[in-house]
Parts: sequence; C-alpha cells; structure tokens
Amino acid sequence: MRVLEIRPHRFRNLTPEPVSFCAGVNVLAGENGQGKTNVLEAVALLCGQRSFRGARSADIAADGEEFAVRGLLRRDFGSETLAVQWSRDSGRRFFQGEKLISFREASELAPAVFLAPEHRQLVTGSPGERRRFLDRLVLGLRPAAGDDLARYDRALAERNALLLAARGRVPDASELEAWTTELAQAGSTVRRRRREALAEWNVFFCALASDAGPEYAGLRADYSSVEDGVEQLLSECERLLPLERRRGFSLAGPHRDDLRWTRRGRPFAGGASAGEILRAVALAKLAEWHAVAAARGEPPLFGADDFDAGLSRGSVDALLDALPAGAMVLLTTASEGRAARRANQIIEIRAGAALPRRPAAVND
Repeated sequence: MRVLEIRPHRFRNLTPEPVSFCAGVNVLAGENGQGKTNVLEAVALLCGQRSFRGARSADIAADGEEFAVRGLLRRDFGSETLAVQWSRDSGRRFFQGEKLISFREASELAPAVFLAPEHRQLVTGSPGERRRFLDRLVLGLRPAAGDDLARYDRALAERNALLLAARGRVPDASELEAWTTELAQAGSTVRRRRREALAEWNVFFCALASDAGPEYAGLRADYSSVEDGVEQLLSECERLLPLERRRGFSLAGPHRDDLRWTRRGRPFAGGASAGEILRAVALAKLAEWHAVAAARGEPPLFGADDFDAGLSRGSVDALLDALPAGAMVLLTTASEGRAARRANQIIEIRAGAALPRRPAAVND
C-alpha cells in the first residue's frame, strides 16, 4: 500500500496544498516547529490510527472545531480515496470515496506502522501504554479482532458502571453476573488474540534483536497474563468481588495485564541506557512492520518521527539499513544528512508547506 498524496484541511499548521510522496524512502526535513511531525501525524490519522503524540482531536484542529485529511492510496493495481474528518458535532468519521466506513475498515485499507519518540513508553511507561501496543498489533495482524476488543471494552464499562453505582452496597446480582460472564468470555478471547499476535511478532523481533548485537540478543517481551480461560477469569472475578465493591471498578481481566521487557532474565528498563531503550523500541516497531506484512500479504507503510533523535551515528545507520525493503517509508528529521543517502525524495517542510526535491543521487 502507498499513500500517493494527502490534502490536509485545518490540520495544525499545515497549508491546504497537497503533499505528494514517492515510492521508497521519503525524508521530511526542516527546522523544529515547521510541521514535519504534523505531516506524519496526518498520515497516521488517515490510516485509521490514533495520534502517536496522544493528542486530542480538538488540539489537532487548527481552530479547535474541525479538521480533515484526504488521501489518495495506491493498492494493488488501482487507486482509491480515503478521508478522515473530525468536528465537535460529529466526532471522527472515515470515508472510502463517498462511503462512510469504520476506523477499523480504514486501518484495513491502509495498513501502517509508526515509530515516534513517544513510543519509548513501551518500555518505560505505564502498563496501559504496553497494552495499547499489544492491541494495535492485534488489529494490524487481524483487523476483524477489533470486534473482540470492542466487546470486552463494553463489558468492562457496563460492569464498572454497576460496581460504581452500588459502591459500598451490594449491586443487582443478576445484572452483575450477566456482565461478569460477558467480561470473562470476551476477556479470554482478547488474551488469546494478544498471545497469538505476540507469538507472530516475536519471530521477527528475536531475529532483529539478535542481528542488532550482543546487547540486544537477550532481549525479550513476555505477556504477563497466564494461560487462562473463561472459568479461570470468572473465578478471579468472584475472588476479587468484595474488593471491587469497595473500590467501584473491575480488578480482573485483560485491562490489568502487562508486557514485561527483560534482558537475559533481568528487567530491561532499569539497566538500559536511553539510547538502548530507543533502539529496542525501534526494533519492536520494525518487528511489528514485518509481522503485519506477513499476516496481510502486503507491505504496510512505515513512518518514523524524529527517527534519529537520541541515537548514536552507528544506531542511526543501523536503523536506516534495517528499513523494510519494498515499503513506502516516511522519515522526519531536523538533519537530513545521514538519511539523504537512503532517500528517494526529500520533502522540506517550511511553515506548514511541503517543498519536495530529489536528492542529488537517486537510484530509481
């Protein structure tokens, strides 16, 4: 899949003129604050993903009221249009041509993997950050699994509402039992989906980590959930119910799980340098790209924001050498020098406007 161009509308500081991309590696270069990351963020939202900055839609809209991104995609041997729109009145909506579609359908049409400095939270951040990575991986590999995640989220919300409403007293037993059963059934499926996706991802991550050098060869990411099913989760809910009644929310289920990073059996974050953490996250995202490509049968887009920030020259070169062959790649950088040797196109971003130019030597 290729994004041939995007047309932003009231999207941060971007001008409404189209931004065109070529096959291969596109380097978005420019000074800080000019809009490089905004272009990459616009592509991410078009591809059915959340902002990798964690930004709210109102903060993305230039006027706080609405924004839109329209894109032209190349898929197989044809092209089609995809658009994302947001307004305070309607929320976020996606369109394939003129047809309204869901965000999961948009992500299926435009598979993509993004790497950003914020993703260091996969190692150093809260368990919620790592669960989001797992669920993004699940959706990338099996878009239909979004229904399982939505089913679990609804069961969790309904059960939490009952527990909160009855805080300090006994909630309606029959309704609570029904939503507990639904939570256990959906939760068991979510955990199975996560384990399956992680196993597919690990095939590529272990190979990439081994190739990266001895300091990464012993790196592992393991899902904290035990191999449990519906009955085990129901039993855990029953055991924790007295405490849940006092606190007003559910304490058992996939929303409490984590992804544990270790190196040679010891916690990774505590003994790793900032550069090692950034490199490990880059390897994790490259492994995600390979896993999605294998599962979907087509190369997804790969985007990296400030891809060289905080990395040594050797690590930058290693990341450039590891870029997926045959993929459309978007890299943002404040210093195009080292990326230029791999670029098929350099796009200078200045005051929200894109000024494309080809590097001096290009192998088309």
